Amino acid sequence: MSDMYVAKNANAVVNEDWKPYLLKILIGILLVVIVAEFAFYTIVVPTTSRINLSLLGSSSLGYDELCAAAGLSGSEKWIDFNSAATASRLASNPLFESVTVEKIFPDRVAITVTERVPVAVAFGTINGRTVPVEIDRTGVAFRIGNKPSGANVPLLTGLTFENPVAGMHLHASLRPLLEQLSIMEDTNPVLLSSVSEIKIETKTWGGYDLVVYPVNTPVRVRTDKALNEDTLQYMMLVLDVVHDLTLDIDEIDIRAGTVAYRVKGERI
Repeated sequence: MSDMYVAKNANAVVNEDWKPYLLKILIGILLVVIVAEFAFYTIVVPTTSRINLSLLGSSSLGYDELCAAAGLSGSEKWIDFNSAATASRLASNPLFESVTVEKIFPDRVAITVTERVPVAVAFGTINGRTVPVEIDRTGVAFRIGNKPSGANVPLLTGLTFENPVAGMHLHASLRPLLEQLSIMEDTNPVLLSSVSEIKIETKTWGGYDLVVYPVNTPVRVRTDKALNEDTLQYMMLVLDVVHDLTLDIDEIDIRAGTVAYRVKGERI
């Protein structure tokens, strides 16, 4: 009985000896797979894969047009992609106010652009032909020859644009006016839509006045360059009042903080 028991225990020990070796083999295979996958994503993918491109933020340009503006053909390798050069190329395009280019490991490239938004439109002359000039809140004339679609922006007159070029900057003194137009477009577009034209009249001693032409009345309003929402609301209130007067009023002047008017045919 004793000899038989010893023999059975010896067989059990022999049968259990293969398990540690199998575990080591499995661990080794797993490590090889992990190392191979790590090498694939850190070396093979970045060096051999074409960029996985995502484009965000553009509504006026399609995917192909934006790729062309960025100078991308779609065959670029991620490892060779120059994000700084691409960002610089897009930033030089007058249509874009800001550009962000992110190179994301292992093969992604994310491009986000913020397009300029027109706050006013003016008219320029190219080879004797009159063309619209779209102007953004920073004073950049960013698009020439196309009328803003769906944008209810006022006409800016009193400026001279001979052979305008996209990307040109208006005088810095006009920027506060353009900023205010942008703010009103965001906060009170209905009020701003009551204005059809804003004429800039340069003073002989420097600076400028504004002559505002409302949509629903032939009476124009002269004001200083601080055209904000409060000024425009006050202007509309004054127009409502003078509308009931029997005088044939041509222009209202609110520059001095009080209201003055001029009837038609009366000299300034």
